[in-house]
Amino acid sequence: MIAITLLVGILFWIGVDVWAGTSSRWYTAVKIDPTIESNNFSVLVPIYGNVAYLQNVEFLRPYGNRIVLCTTSGETAEFYQALEEIAVDCGFKIFRSSYVPRTMGRKKSTRGLTRDTIVRDALNNVQLNAYTICLDADTTADESLGSIVGALIVNNADFASVQIVTQKDGPAIVQLQRHEYILSMRARRIMPWLLSGAFHLGRTDVMRLIMQNHSLFFQGNDVETGILGDAMGFKSVHIMANVNTNVPDTLYAWWRQRIAWSAGSFRLFIVNFRFIFRHPFLWAYSGIIVIFMFALRWFAILTPGWTLLLALVFYYIAMIWLHWDEGSKWLLFQPFYSLFVSLFVVPVGIVYYFIMAIPERNFGLIRLRRSRKVTPQSLSSYKLPPQIGDRPGAGANAGSSGTHTGEHAAHQEHAFEHTR
Repeated sequence: MIAITLLVGILFWIGVDVWAGTSSRWYTAVKIDPTIESNNFSVLVPIYGNVAYLQNVEFLRPYGNRIVLCTTSGETAEFYQALEEIAVDCGFKIFRSSYVPRTMGRKKSTRGLTRDTIVRDALNNVQLNAYTICLDADTTADESLGSIVGALIVNNADFASVQIVTQKDGPAIVQLQRHEYILSMRARRIMPWLLSGAFHLGRTDVMRLIMQNHSLFFQGNDVETGILGDAMGFKSVHIMANVNTNVPDTLYAWWRQRIAWSAGSFRLFIVNFRFIFRHPFLWAYSGIIVIFMFALRWFAILTPGWTLLLALVFYYIAMIWLHWDEGSKWLLFQPFYSLFVSLFVVPVGIVYYFIMAIPERNFGLIRLRRSRKVTPQSLSSYKLPPQIGDRPGAGANAGSSGTHTGEHAAHQEHAFEHTR
């Protein structure tokens, strides 16, 4: 009976992969038209812990004072000095949230509320342009940011995901992740609200309302942003912009990232299981098959037989049929990679979720703090927080590298006219 249950679960797992792989070819993503650009955008770049994490300065430099470096009030004097030097040199702005993290370390934090708190505070306290891009400190794009925003505008969308591309060169662990990202990006054609923390964008007023409802739990924060936007009735699209990110190139770095991601998946698909009614296939796949059934996969490994062999054959056939057009030999190793993740990373991630949640007293529950759904039509009826630049006496142009805080600032940005 257990073997049959396991086989049914594996076949469902394969079936969802087949459905996603074939369906993604029927959905048309938004293509970039380089002749259509908009300058009416701001870019929020969270940076804290170590200025060395800011690795995309030269990519951001041409955008000058549209770039807002977002940080906390818990950094060192050396950090602030180094960040100010970069801002002055490039014409960037700095926003310093009043938030002080519970702990600060030398390494980049993979837990806590820091990232989303300072993004939310920036949205609430900085005078931003009509569209906002949230960008990681090591992320770049092949296309201009203006053309990506232009694609959002001409499609009358409220927020968007983009095509995340990993580095091509690297050891086996990089190549396996590269193929994993390719599969993941195909799913965005079907579910464009599945945002990536490395890069996503939207109307500033929409992003502000979404973040007012956000749990601020770090792991799974990007997908939560998309879930909220979708639940609030906003339109999302997937833009075929090539956005570059660097994946871990060592097993240790990969392991640390993946157990954190697995904790986020447990938070999204088990702790917030009620969202299965909005997206049943995604929740059944990620919650039941990937997480709940990891014990049955261990049973299959410890008592090998026809079930495991049959599942492996089915999986190979499905993977080659759907994805061999990528022409990568690493596709042959993908089933073993996925099996390792499901056997070891998933259970450790469950434990890690509680390690993250308990100290912060935040379990990442996703809830709309409004009695009714927000729609684009009703957006204007909601009173937004006052903007820094709207205060009487606020400077109209305080310089290209002005520093904001969550409590006081005197810098107002000029709105940019966008072209279509």
